[in-house]
Amino acid sequence: TVSDEVNGRIPLIVHVGDIGTGKSIEFARHAEHCGVAAISSVPPFYFKFTPDEIIRYYEDVSSSVDLPMIVYNIALAGLVDFTTIKRLSKIDNVKGIKYTATTHNEILRIKGEIGPEFSVYSGADEMALSGFAFGADGVIGSFYNVIPELFQIIWHATRENDLPRAREAQNKANIIIYYVLKNHFFDCIKAMLNWAGISAGTVLSPFYKLNKEDETRIKRELKSLVIKHDITECEVLNRIRETSC
Repeated sequence: TVSDEVNGRIPLIVHVGDIGTGKSIEFARHAEHCGVAAISSVPPFYFKFTPDEIIRYYEDVSSSVDLPMIVYNIALAGLVDFTTIKRLSKIDNVKGIKYTATTHNEILRIKGEIGPEFSVYSGADEMALSGFAFGADGVIGSFYNVIPELFQIIWHATRENDLPRAREAQNKANIIIYYVLKNHFFDCIKAMLNWAGISAGTVLSPFYKLNKEDETRIKRELKSLVIKHDITECEVLNRIRETSC
């Protein structure tokens, strides 16, 4: 459905990670059938896998299709060390990494030792500026869905060497990020999208599902924050600002 709606206007990267390699391969082949630009996957999770097992997982999934693969370095599923990242980069179809860690010095190292053509996507939303400054090619995360305008400013400002403007946008983004992280993060993100007219549904158990009182309070507190800090760049936040709550 997404591929049909995008219709080739932008590159579509489909995440295929699952609890078993066979299922991930099934998803990868389905994504290829849909004509996507690339696939991505978290490392195998639940158990603690060895570097060799992680390498084999990515070899098996990436070789099952003729698509570029973006590997993941993310604490929730499993951080991989730099040696493993270098080994992963030697797999034929692996063309980049989502790097969700605060050790952004490694982004420079990846670009220096693996090569500038190996794509790095910074995954720490509150450190997008740092990621770009250290050479990230883009970002993959959560808040880019609800306040993308601030991150577009950071992207362009870093490329124009306008550090004060980039820092100001990152600070505004972080005000929203830190607030949402304290308020049932997953369903709060979905609620904000719903308020913007983008039907995002809600979370499944055991995640906490916001009730009407929660949503009223969050709207009221977000409205106060955007007015206090003069955050006017984001469509979602402007809609909240205009809401009577």
